[in-house]
Amino acid sequence: MSRGTQDAVSYAGSDPEAMQRMFLTLEPRIFQGAFPEADPGEDLEVIDQWGIDDRQIEYILRALEADLEAGFPAGGLFGESLLTSLAVYLQRRYGVKAIVDVKPRNGLPKTRLNRVIEFIEEHLDQDITLAALAETAGMGPHYFSELFKQSLRISPHQYVLRRRIERGRKLLHNPSVSVLEAAVRSGFSDQSHFTKLFRRIVGVTPSKYRSIL
Repeated sequence: MSRGTQDAVSYAGSDPEAMQRMFLTLEPRIFQGAFPEADPGEDLEVIDQWGIDDRQIEYILRALEADLEAGFPAGGLFGESLLTSLAVYLQRRYGVKAIVDVKPRNGLPKTRLNRVIEFIEEHLDQDITLAALAETAGMGPHYFSELFKQSLRISPHQYVLRRRIERGRKLLHNPSVSVLEAAVRSGFSDQSHFTKLFRRIVGVTPSKYRSIL
């Protein structure tokens, strides 16, 4: 949808109620955050596209939908990472003006990586954002994500989830800490999300894990 326009969608020959429709609006700050090296006084625009079949866009939207339905188990980190990836893809594939894309190599410098890891450990029980991690590393979100993954062979949101599960696992060794308290102190919004991810990563539920200690 172009800026300042109003558009309508119709479905000829199909039952509108039987179709799934997804609408997503990307704020300008998402594009500016993905490309901090771009001229801040210049808009990043994409060419209007109608009726296209783009599997990459569909994949990102489906992942956003799944994260929403799961209750944002990683907080806003995963969704923010997906939106940044979408902004980068749209600008590369459909951008009006080409963006100078410097391919990152060799991962994060050790001092920056250690600074990010320390930040994560200090804020595990809080909502950790991609913007905060990138700022800690002193770079834009997109390149930070790529360099972080090169360094640890795991994405930032996956790393944060695994550290939260590890903290929860250690807390469960203390009989005075309930499963709910372990979940909250590990940064999960509720016990069900903690239990689901704990079972996926550890192999058993938190209660079962505690029973076999």
